[in-house]
Amino acid sequence: MARLSRFVAVAVLLGGATASLSGCTGDSDPVVTPSPSVTVVTPSPSASPSPTALSDEELLALIPEEARGQDFVSASNFAKFFVGAYTGLFVDGADVGLYRALSAEGCSYCASALANAVETAQAGAHSEGGVFSFPDLLGRGGLRDDGFTYVAQPFALTDATTFGPEGEPLGSGRGGTGDVGVKMRFDDGAWRVYAVEFSFDDE
Repeated sequence: MARLSRFVAVAVLLGGATASLSGCTGDSDPVVTPSPSVTVVTPSPSASPSPTALSDEELLALIPEEARGQDFVSASNFAKFFVGAYTGLFVDGADVGLYRALSAEGCSYCASALANAVETAQAGAHSEGGVFSFPDLLGRGGLRDDGFTYVAQPFALTDATTFGPEGEPLGSGRGGTGDVGVKMRFDDGAWRVYAVEFSFDDE
């Protein structure tokens, strides 16, 4: 999966670079500085996740009610929702429509995650585990002068295993804890993500 270095060490999940979020956590907080990780498997022909666009009504219905507002509490909830949705891109029969709709153009992390999901589906593979949790009720950050809202918060990630088309294990990735930063903006009635960065505590 994109950037999550030990989570990505699993077969079909490719690593990707992310944009800088130096303004994400404020001057007193550490800057999140991830490095890419890459693992490649030759895919076998199969259908990729559906590219069908969601209507505005369908999109809002899929976003938790507590993450739909323009205030910082909603932004914090949305950041958790979006980061957590990453895992769902790699389950068996994943549909990337929601993730694509919430990803802004130019978000390199988002583009990498979506490309990885397609690669995984084309290889007939899927992942299990890799579930995010967030210990804090509210993230850190807020609206900045550049017009973007930045949210940073600690996370915990469980271990993950990737399985091939016949159910054979292809590899596993160790979870961990750390900080995640999300750069986003409220566009056309919903939050859109422009960048995401992870920093693990033991890196």
